[in-house]
Amino acid sequence: MEILDLIKEKCSSLSKSQQKVGKYVLHFPEKVALLPASEVGKQTSVSETTVIRFCYSLGLKGYAHLQSIIREYLIQHQSSLSRYYSSKMEMAQQPHFFAKVMQKDKENIQRVIDTISEEEIQLAVNKIMNAKNVFLTGMRTSFAPAQWFAFTLGLVRDHVKLIQPGLDDLVTILQNMDQESVFIGITFHRYVKETVHIAEMAKKRGVFVISLTDSASAPVAEFSDLVLGVGSQENSTLDVFPPLFSLLNAMMAGLYVQYSEEAGNRQEKYEQVNADHLFYF
Repeated sequence: MEILDLIKEKCSSLSKSQQKVGKYVLHFPEKVALLPASEVGKQTSVSETTVIRFCYSLGLKGYAHLQSIIREYLIQHQSSLSRYYSSKMEMAQQPHFFAKVMQKDKENIQRVIDTISEEEIQLAVNKIMNAKNVFLTGMRTSFAPAQWFAFTLGLVRDHVKLIQPGLDDLVTILQNMDQESVFIGITFHRYVKETVHIAEMAKKRGVFVISLTDSASAPVAEFSDLVLGVGSQENSTLDVFPPLFSLLNAMMAGLYVQYSEEAGNRQEKYEQVNADHLFYF
């Protein structure tokens, strides 16, 4: 069993202080590989002794042992982009390359179907449609799905806002967030800090927070009321997009079907604007 899997398995049985250390190791293994135990203790607001006891609870000889395992893990596990290229190069050595890539996407979509319940998706759909305001954000590679989802949500309801920290005034946006709002954060390993910070601020204002991420131990999960897990930390972020878009599309289908009258009225207005101003045909 790899070290991060071992920590995930053991974490719930540890003390709350040791759980803080465990989450820090899961989120920032690169830092643990370099920092002394005392500094990890400061970062997690626990004592150096707690950090060392955490190592013993995993069956390790101490903090130095943990560091050596983490360093070996980081060497063995390539970056997300490297994993993507490596996996595709392996497929390229076999016949029917394009079919195999799409078959892998199909398997990833099936994995999401098997792990996310209908009840969770239904809860997300209901919260999104009944909220006074819906706010979304996704940055770097997650910007494209966030933008697509914001656009399609705007076809069925009013008051949908895609947050772009480099352009928007977060103070003004936060003023419009309240207990009748929903915030949707899309972020995957290595997790953009701004997305997590906005989720944290939204949660403090009583907003219902939905996160689309790759793990229940992702930093954004701590501030989420509903976590929809897509992919895993072991997959390339690029490989996450087919199942992610499939999930978002399924949510949109639920919105159209279950709120057909509201969606129909909104669609009619949208098509009228299109016909009058945007397109020739």
